[in-house]
Amino acid sequence: MSTTMEGIDARGYLIGWLKGLVSMTSADIRAMPDDKWTVGMGGCTRPANAIVAETIGLLRWATGALRGETGNSDYSGGTDELPTQAVAIQKLEEVADEFCGALAAASDEALAKEITPPWQMPAPLFMIAQIAVSHVWYHDGQLNYIQCLLGDEKVHWMGD
Repeated sequence: MSTTMEGIDARGYLIGWLKGLVSMTSADIRAMPDDKWTVGMGGCTRPANAIVAETIGLLRWATGALRGETGNSDYSGGTDELPTQAVAIQKLEEVADEFCGALAAASDEALAKEITPPWQMPAPLFMIAQIAVSHVWYHDGQLNYIQCLLGDEKVHWMGD
């Protein structure tokens, strides 16, 4: 057995993790009651469609950055394009696929280059890509919390 580290496929792992997160988030989006999709909880929280819109928005921004486009500072995403859960899932899958393609095509040099994202904390592009993927998980947790507030304690992506 060799004791030499051959390396890991960091791009492949991140792409695989994003695909898993999109699947988990999609299950939670499907479980959101239709009449609560565009409604904030408690009068001051963002509705589920706004949370998903931001998730999509950051993945879009990061995809642009992976392609060398860093001039846009907006990643908020719009709720107008997500009127239903089915549309939101479709958009999330499309944007995630675009992100995966851009990540797979990015050179090592590009991924190592420091850029300044919209939140003004410079970091290597690969780290920004990791943040964009983690952002999906973070916002899926918010969807889970909304579901709990509505009395739904099931973990929808774990299966039955």
